[in-house]
Amino acid sequence: MEHTYVPAAELAARVGKLQEQLGRAGLDGALIVENTSLYYFSGTVPSGCLFIPQSGEPLLLVRKDLHRSRRESALSQVLPLDSWRNLPALLGEHGYRLARLGMELDVLPAKDYFRYQRLLGDPVRIEDISHLTRMLRAVKSPYEIDLIRKSGVVHGEVFAAVPGFIREGMTDLELSARFEYEARRRGHYGFTRFRGLNMELFIGQVLVGPEAAAPTCYDTPLGGQGLSPLYPQGPCGAVIAPGKVISVDSMGNYTGYMVDQTRMYCLGRPPAELEKAFRVALEVQQMVEERAKPGVSGAELYEAAVDLARRAGLGEHFMGYGQPVTFIGHGVGLEVNEWPVIARGVEVPLAEGHVLAVEPKFVFPGLGVAGVENTYLVTASGLEKLTLTPDEMQIL
Repeated sequence: MEHTYVPAAELAARVGKLQEQLGRAGLDGALIVENTSLYYFSGTVPSGCLFIPQSGEPLLLVRKDLHRSRRESALSQVLPLDSWRNLPALLGEHGYRLARLGMELDVLPAKDYFRYQRLLGDPVRIEDISHLTRMLRAVKSPYEIDLIRKSGVVHGEVFAAVPGFIREGMTDLELSARFEYEARRRGHYGFTRFRGLNMELFIGQVLVGPEAAAPTCYDTPLGGQGLSPLYPQGPCGAVIAPGKVISVDSMGNYTGYMVDQTRMYCLGRPPAELEKAFRVALEVQQMVEERAKPGVSGAELYEAAVDLARRAGLGEHFMGYGQPVTFIGHGVGLEVNEWPVIARGVEVPLAEGHVLAVEPKFVFPGLGVAGVENTYLVTASGLEKLTLTPDEMQIL
């Protein structure tokens, strides 16, 4: 799929919204250095930084590669940054005298924080704007929604092909490789941006049978055994056989903006416990589809989902066994763990333009996993599904 550059009007709208927030917070500007946010506000990912003043034109300061950044970014001020030591002088040359500067401290290493503080010196005080930028990115523009829709359509083609290449005796790793091939040949970017320290993810996970229920260190309901203690998630060499449920959970990233989707497959009938759990997962999903709309909080939806799972007698298996995660949904876009979050204690209300993945799942140690996941757009009237492959577990 051919990539298009972010339009100038789109960048201007994003920068303008951040500048409004900077003004309300009394900040003189923001210094953006993290790749995803660099792309969001500038349309390119250079080695360098983006300074967004409280008012006026942003400065994209590039160490490498200036030519590419000028080609890709629609910003008017794309300038060379020969050395980080020149940063204060460059800002001064453009008339900026800083006292309070915002940075995304949720992704800025402490070493770099101290380096920027030394570079900028007194009286500059660096303050966290992570929540501001993430909440801005949570509401997608029509331009972004169109790109997410396109990813959903293409990823649906990949999932539709899965039943045609599942074979008895195939390993989860072989199935994963075939799935990845089908995705990549359709233009999948081949990676998933997952915000946060130690949050690692490829383009998804293919899990088979009892090994799928292996717990992991990651903040996800499913993990899998993995191939090594160094990377404790995903396929492990488990062999596909009759009665073993196969879970394919994958992020479809064909435009820079992704969808998140999970489907289940089985050769022959699945174990009764997993079949029941899958039905309950569909009920949880339907409940969220019916209740979610602008103004409804993530906490309200999460508690309703937990209550439904408990009433079905599956509470201890919901969203993990022993140490379940405390969410059933998360925002998606440029990253797979954006706002909003459907989670315990999160009172942030849904808003029109939010895009989120809903993933009710169940884990049974020694047996396997069951569940479903779809990506939705929050509209004025409720949820619109953006992942269109049929939800049913496919019995092959």
